[in-house]
Amino acid sequence: MNQESLTKLKGFGFMFLSSSLMGGIGAFARYISAPGDFIAFCRSFAGLIGMTLIFLCVGGFKTVKAQKFSPAILFSGIFLGLLSSLYVISTQYTTLANASFLIYTGPIYSTVLASIFLKEPFKIPMLGSLSAVILGTLLIVGIVSEKGFGLDLDPKYTTGNIIALLSGVAYGLYLFVSRYRTDFNSNVRSFYNFLFAVMTIGLMLVFRWNNLEYAVKDAEGRSISIPWDIATMPMDSWIVLIVAALVTGFGAFYFLTVASRILLAGELATISYQETIMASILGMVLFSEHLTTMQYLGGILIVGGGLSQVYLSTRGSKPTGIPTPIPPAK
Repeated sequence: MNQESLTKLKGFGFMFLSSSLMGGIGAFARYISAPGDFIAFCRSFAGLIGMTLIFLCVGGFKTVKAQKFSPAILFSGIFLGLLSSLYVISTQYTTLANASFLIYTGPIYSTVLASIFLKEPFKIPMLGSLSAVILGTLLIVGIVSEKGFGLDLDPKYTTGNIIALLSGVAYGLYLFVSRYRTDFNSNVRSFYNFLFAVMTIGLMLVFRWNNLEYAVKDAEGRSISIPWDIATMPMDSWIVLIVAALVTGFGAFYFLTVASRILLAGELATISYQETIMASILGMVLFSEHLTTMQYLGGILIVGGGLSQVYLSTRGSKPTGIPTPIPPAK
C-alpha cells in the first residue's frame, strides 16, 4: 500500500471515529434535562475550550496567527453551528424519523456541489457505495419499512420538516466548504470551527431563550414538552451534559475536521452515515430497543457501502507526482 493509500485510510479512520462518536448524542440526550439547542451549544463550547487549552499548553496560538484566514474558514464554523442547532430544534416540531432522514440529505448535497465546483471525481463505484448507505439509512431510521414509505407529510409537521431540511442543507454546505483550504492546519481550523459555531448557536439561543423547552415523559410514558429553567437543571444532567459535550462535540467535530482535509466529499458522505449504526447499537444496549429485519438490512447496507468505499479509495489511490532524482554525490 503506497503513502497516498495510507493517508486515505487514516482519513477514513478519523471519519469513522467522528461518525461513531456523533452517533452517541441521542443516547446522551435522553439523560439530559435540557433543550436540544442548549446541548448543541455546549458541544461546540466544549470543543472551543478543549482547543484553547491545547493551544495554551503547546503554544499553538502562534500557529493560529501564522495561518491566513479566509471566508471558507468562517463559513465552515457557521454551518457547523447551524447544522447541529437546527437539527435539534427540528426534532421538537416533527417526527424523529423525519428529522433524521432530512439532515442526512446533507452529504448528498456536498457530493454534488464538490463535483460541480471543485471538480472532485464522482465515479460509478462511488455512486454505488453512496446509494447503498442512503438506502440503508432510509431503512434503519424507519422511513422505509414493511409498511412502505414513512416520511410523514402531515401539515402539522411542515415547520419541523422545513427546519430539518435546512439542517441537512447546512450539513451539506459544511462538508462542502470544508473541502476548501485543505492546506489549512487541522487544529487551527477546528479552533475556528468551534469559535464560529459557538457564536452562531449562541445568537440563536439569545432569540429563543424565553421559549426554550425540553421533552419529558408523562405518567403514561408519552413525550411532552415543558418550559426549561437552567437554574433547576439537576446535577446528574450537568455531568452527563459535560461528558456528552466532550465526546460528541469536542471529539466528534475535531475528527470530522481532520477527516475533511483528507477525504473527498463523496468519501466523507459515504462514511458519515455510519453514525446511524452507533445510534442503533446504543439504543439496543442501553434502552433495549429492538430492530426489525428491515433495519438490520439497512445496517448491513450502510456497513457494506462504507467498507466498499474504503476499499475502492485505497485500492485506487496512486502515487502523485514524480519522485525527485537524488543528485549525484560530489
